[in-house]
Amino acid sequence: MASAAPGTRETVRADMRIAPIVFTALVACGGSPTTPPPEAEDEGSEVAAAPAPEPSAETEAEPTEAESEPEPEPTEAADASGITPLTDAQRAILAGLPRETIPLPGEYYYRSNELRHDLLADDLRGRGGAVVGVGPDQLYTLAALSGAELIVGTDYDARVPALHRLYGVLVPRSETADDLIERFSEAKEAETLALLRAELEPGDAQPIRMFERLRQDLHEYLQRQHAREHRAAPTTWMADPAYYAHVRDLFRAGRVVARTGDLTGTTTVRAVGAALRELGIPVRIFYMSNADQFFRYTDDFIANVEALPTDERTIVVRSIRNPELPNALRDRWHYIVQEHADFIERLKLRYFRRSQVIVQELIDAGPPWVGEGVSHITRETPRPLLEHRQRRQRRGQASE
Repeated sequence: MASAAPGTRETVRADMRIAPIVFTALVACGGSPTTPPPEAEDEGSEVAAAPAPEPSAETEAEPTEAESEPEPEPTEAADASGITPLTDAQRAILAGLPRETIPLPGEYYYRSNELRHDLLADDLRGRGGAVVGVGPDQLYTLAALSGAELIVGTDYDARVPALHRLYGVLVPRSETADDLIERFSEAKEAETLALLRAELEPGDAQPIRMFERLRQDLHEYLQRQHAREHRAAPTTWMADPAYYAHVRDLFRAGRVVARTGDLTGTTTVRAVGAALRELGIPVRIFYMSNADQFFRYTDDFIANVEALPTDERTIVVRSIRNPELPNALRDRWHYIVQEHADFIERLKLRYFRRSQVIVQELIDAGPPWVGEGVSHITRETPRPLLEHRQRRQRRGQASE
């Protein structure tokens, strides 16, 4: 699921129904803390009950394969060459990204329950640029599949950026995925804690607390991510040596950063946009997991999306559960890839205020736009609602 600044993980939280700011939080996992649907065989809860917020906190299953599927095309390994360390000036730009102050939710997602990002391989391959989005390590998988040169995480739950900082210490110092997994083993616990205490910024205790509390769970989770494949094709950043190497190179080059931020807020996402413009790096993947199903496309959200530097190769990636959209095999989610230009065109009309309207128009369009496990929205997809609103807008302008 996902965490927007108020939701990888990628998630629907019960307390989000209470406070508006929590709605934006759904962006982190793409799932819900409630019981998985019957078609999903839970591989372990992704939810951890949250301890009481501490003053130092940042202010900031698998379903069984029931039917056959065509053999996937071989995936090309992301090319890790050409990733150079950021200069001191460039690092300072990213270090200056602000955090938003958002209350910690009672539950949070520290790992992704989206299992079939490999379905996005053809859409992501070779895009490069920056991955901007919510949630924990699914951002790494998207970066590996796309050959991204930068990852910027924005999550409403301050513990998710803390988890990225934890990985930021351990991944660069772990040459292989097996080495990273070993750091979470009981035998290496004391050694890993010593490393975290030595390498984290003074006073940054949150990643250490998370390691102490979640070490065993993360050890088991990373082992599953390492073994995860579909029809012999790797599906995560941990499952392919080249994918892992690409993510590790990004960490070593200072090209992974995460902040507490609300997708509907007024600070963090716009600052991310300004920083990327200064760095000259376009956003190529804007990943919301399932977060935008739980908040309105407010003017602030629209301003945030418009603030990101994009180009004709930019796409928006979502995960969704909808009875009219088939879940991917061995997954509990359906994925939607949308051209960013189409998304902006809809947002500017101020008519498409919820993702459900866009999704319904996609459902009405049907095949080939709706596929098994993954669907696509482009400017070629039938858009009767959009075109109707555009005609009304033109008529209104002509009569003025």
